Amino acid sequence: MSAVEPSLPRRLFTAAEVERMVEAGVIDADEPLELIEGELIEVSPQGPKHIRPLARLVGRLALAYGEGFTVQPQGPIDCGPTSRPEPDVAVHLDDGNRADDRLVRGDELLLAIEVAWTSQALDHRKATIYARAGVPEYWLLDVAARRLEIHRSPTPAGRYEVVTLLAETQPVTPPGLDVVWRVADLLPAPDRGGE
Repeated sequence: MSAVEPSLPRRLFTAAEVERMVEAGVIDADEPLELIEGELIEVSPQGPKHIRPLARLVGRLALAYGEGFTVQPQGPIDCGPTSRPEPDVAVHLDDGNRADDRLVRGDELLLAIEVAWTSQALDHRKATIYARAGVPEYWLLDVAARRLEIHRSPTPAGRYEVVTLLAETQPVTPPGLDVVWRVADLLPAPDRGGE
């Protein structure tokens, strides 16, 4: 028997309701929660195995994109009234036209990236949200499988028309750039099993 019976009614939330709960102190602003399709999902705390490749990725992207772009680590993205996913990395233009009192929208991103050790199921679910919100390119860096999934050409129906799987030896180019990296450059060193 599952923890939540599918036939039981569930109370879904909007982003505005969650924001009011944070303002009222019902939810701590630093709680590891993401609003995904109206559900508050508790995400795992991040340890060194997640933080190290993430820091490497943020640094590499910041250098490659340079001034005029923001490489945002682990911040919420406005993906409609019932979803505020927090991609591990979001890249967008920093053109000064967006008010500082609102979140960046999915259709304003160049790229959203999730780094997954064990969160692949949730990160695949987020692909639907990112596509529906118009995120033009979504990467799922699957550290456990040592591969990169690239999702391109989003549809309003919530799917990406082009999904490419790259092995760690294959090249990858971030959107809008002329640089070419190997997927392995984005991954931590392989576990040598006691070597």
